[in-house]
Order: sequence, then C-alpha cells, then structure tokens
Amino acid sequence: MCPSPPIRSTRSKCACFWKTLIVVTAILTALFGVFVYLNEEFEPVIYRLPSPPSLKGPLKPNNYLRNAQMLLKGQILGPESLVVEKEGKRTVIYTGTWDGKLLKIVNGIVEKSLKIKPGKKTFACGATYHTEPKCGRPLGIRRLNEREFIVAEAYSGLYTVDFEKGTVNQIFSNEQTLEEKKCHFANDLDILNGRNDSNSFTVFFSHSSTRWDRRRFMHDFFEGKSTGRLIRVEFDRNLKPKPSVALDGLGFANGVQLHPDGESLLVSECSRARIIRYFHSGPKRGQHSVFTKNLPGFPDNIRISSSGQSFLVGMAAVRHSDQFISFMDFLGAHPWIRWGIVQIIPQRYLTSILTLVAQKYGMVVELDLNGKIIRSYHDPTGTVIQGVSQASDDGDFLYLGSFHADFIGKVPKKG
Repeated sequence: MCPSPPIRSTRSKCACFWKTLIVVTAILTALFGVFVYLNEEFEPVIYRLPSPPSLKGPLKPNNYLRNAQMLLKGQILGPESLVVEKEGKRTVIYTGTWDGKLLKIVNGIVEKSLKIKPGKKTFACGATYHTEPKCGRPLGIRRLNEREFIVAEAYSGLYTVDFEKGTVNQIFSNEQTLEEKKCHFANDLDILNGRNDSNSFTVFFSHSSTRWDRRRFMHDFFEGKSTGRLIRVEFDRNLKPKPSVALDGLGFANGVQLHPDGESLLVSECSRARIIRYFHSGPKRGQHSVFTKNLPGFPDNIRISSSGQSFLVGMAAVRHSDQFISFMDFLGAHPWIRWGIVQIIPQRYLTSILTLVAQKYGMVVELDLNGKIIRSYHDPTGTVIQGVSQASDDGDFLYLGSFHADFIGKVPKKG
C-alpha cells in the first residue's frame, strides 16, 4: 500500500501549475497558519529522486489492463493483497479489505468472511479515518501451511487465519519495541520455512514507517525521512516470536518477496521508486543492495510469477518523463511546501484531496530475477485499473489488488 499521486499535466503546463501551487501554499500558510493546530511532529527534509524514466522499450504503453474484468464490483473495498490458488476448476482468492474483513472468494463469489478484529462494536466498520484502527486494516497475506494464512494488520501486528475453522489469532504485536521503536505499521510479508505444521518458521515483514501510522502514510511520504524497516520474526513450534530488525532506513518499506535463490528477499522502497535486495542467509547474510532503481512508479507489493522466473510489481502511482511530473519528484527539493500542505489540510482529508489532482494511470511492471524490466502492463487512462497494490497470476490470468478500488481486477495473461 503506497499511493503517491502524480499531477495531471503536460510538460508545457507543469511550470505554471507548480508556480501556482507554491504561491497558493505560501499565502494559505501565512493567512491560516495562526488559526490551525500546527503539526509540530512533522519535520520534512530535502530528498532527491533520479529523473523519471521514459516509457520506452519494455515500458512502452499499451492497453492491456483496460481488458480487465471487475470481480465483485461494488461488493468489496480495497483488496490490498491477494493469494490466488487453483483447486481443480475452482479459482480461490484470499484477501483482506479496507473495512477489516478477511475474505475467501471462490470463482468470483465470497464464500467465507471473517473479521481481523472480531468482537461486538457499537459502530459500523467502514473505510473511514476514525474506524480504521478499531476495525483493523489487513494488508499483506500469505499462506503458512495447508490450513492457515498469516496476515499483516497495519495497526496491531501479525495474525494466523484459518478460514475453515473461522479463527483469527494474533501471533505478534505491533506494540513490540525493537531498537526503541514500536512496530506500529505492519504492511507486507513473506514466510521462510512455512507449509509444515511441525517446523518453526520465520516471517519477514515491512514496517513502513516508525513515525506515522497507515492513516497518515502521506505524512511519511511528505516528510521524506526514510524511517521504514524490514523486521525478521522467528517463531518456534509454540509460536513464540523472536523479533529483530533486519534492515532500517528504508523509504516507506512496502512489498516483501522471497527470491528463488533461497538466500535473499526483495523489499519495496515505495517512496524512493526502487526495490532493495536483502540477503537473509548464505555468504552475504545481512548485506543488501539495490535490486532495481528509478522505476516508472512507486512500487507496492512484489509477487513471484507462476513461472517462478520473474516478479510482478504493482505500481501504486506512476512517474515518467513523457507526460507529467509526480508530487514526490517535484516536492523533494521543497520541504516548506510539504510543510505548508500538511499544516493546512486536516489529516483525515489529505489523501482524498491529493487524489483529486492525481493522474489516472494503471501499471504493473515485470522484472526478471536480476531486476531488469522485461515487460509492463498498462491502463494509460486509468479507466479500468489505477493504483495497483499487487499483481498475482495463476498462469492463465493476472489478478490485480488495490488499496482503494471496489473490485479485484482479472485479465487474461499475456503469452
């Protein structure tokens, strides 16, 4: 999960737009700054991204994603992460949604629905600023074994989920303090040594920000401090956790995916438009390097393709040199503009207001096992697909998750 809206603008109009934004921000900050509560915690710094790439070669635009079917249109909201499995003629999808639900979907129909935070509530759970922490926001989901899944809930931690038994059990709390910082924004995850009930296993999960929770993820983007972490949690046979910090200093740590080499994993640095490779074992254990950089968007979840020979990366928002400039690219050198925006716009409205000027575009990038872009899938107008949080395939179809859409995308896979 990691939206960062680009601005709808051609190059000839960009300069005028940004000058207007600067002037308006300065005036509004001066006029209203004394009347609003100043967010003293917000401390933006200068950051720099490389010049965005051009959409050429394997990034050449196409209309592939515009052919997507909308599964469960209007019946779900924000299916962030997906586990897609084939069971004979049945296609089964497991996901978590913005209103705190965990769903098992069979052939496009919801078969089972659980709550990540069960219990009686005096209010309706919905995708709102105030109810989200109470109802829960399930993000990354992975299969642990034949019966159970592990889900990262943004506000409270890691859970095992058994859809057949209808059970949801917490196995790691976000209140855990590691190196004097709580893990209060769990995002995506992957599992070492899972699928065996008798063995211990290890979970790697992304801790997106040590300063801001999920509701205020744009504060993390705008602040630019790169406080994200990769957390390693070793579980014994009794599910007793032993956590440690594997990597820190990440720019909005997001998608996590084990590499087929058996020694490393990938983690998205969403706000830095790149992916980091971390070695969890082998001769390079503890080392990390840039796997791919200067992506044409802000990478969200990463998933291995059904072939096992490539990675699918959902782009939460797009950045490139051909049509428009993104907020993140332009505002890096202007921390005072970011400061002004955060002071003026109430926290609960910040994301929705920025979305009003967002470029509508959908993109999935496919990487080889060395981090080279080999192909991409587009909806250049965002008519059907935009803001892709995850792409998974079952060999025949691509399935597309989103942090805000009210459906799951399904599109025939390219040969």
